[in-house]
Amino acid sequence: MRFESWEPIYLEILEEFGFSRERDEEAARLLSVLLWSRPDQREQSNLDAIVRGRNVLVCGNAPSLARELRDVSPGDVVIAADGATTILLEMGIVPEVIVTDLDGTVPDIIAANRRGSLVVVHAHGDNMTALEEYVPQMSKVIGTTQSRPFDEIYNFGGFTDGDRCVFLARCFGASKIKLAGFDYDDQNVAPMKKMKLRWAKRLVRMALDLPAPLRPRDRGNRLSPPAPARRHLPDRGLHR
Repeated sequence: MRFESWEPIYLEILEEFGFSRERDEEAARLLSVLLWSRPDQREQSNLDAIVRGRNVLVCGNAPSLARELRDVSPGDVVIAADGATTILLEMGIVPEVIVTDLDGTVPDIIAANRRGSLVVVHAHGDNMTALEEYVPQMSKVIGTTQSRPFDEIYNFGGFTDGDRCVFLARCFGASKIKLAGFDYDDQNVAPMKKMKLRWAKRLVRMALDLPAPLRPRDRGNRLSPPAPARRHLPDRGLHR
């Protein structure tokens, strides 16, 4: 999947939510400056080494997460969607990877980062203030955008934190993907959140139904295939 294949989905999201592509791109440029202007944050973290060939547990932030974490196997790579980090830390689990747009409990994300978690920080038009405040406090950071990737700002696919976790796991060749803490049908959320949950459900299914894992090439601008991953998809969704 090249960016050109993702772009029509992105344009549909922009239209449905009324988001600004120009603001998304401005945020991505800001994140690029924050990450790569400082020598201590230029080192590329190796997601391929973390994920490829491993069983991955993607954790959303639904109330069911703590109960479902009983199924964690010792060898699972844990990828946390934003606010799920707090529950994981409370249960003594430091996720290998955190995918976040910085609207969760950021002090917990920073604490996990300092304990070794790689943080995949997502830039969009509404989080530039958070980027400026929190990214300088982190190390082991990779930057992503929903729009066209450039330099070291990637686009692995996906919209909400949870489905971006799944796209990332697929992109880097996870052998199996399990989901925990997902609830697409939560009725106790605002209308905007319900829209995001519908998109999350659609995109998680899309990521898991891709015929082969994706491999990032050309600085995230191209995603191309090698061998199918086994999948586990409960009909539950995520909270960003």
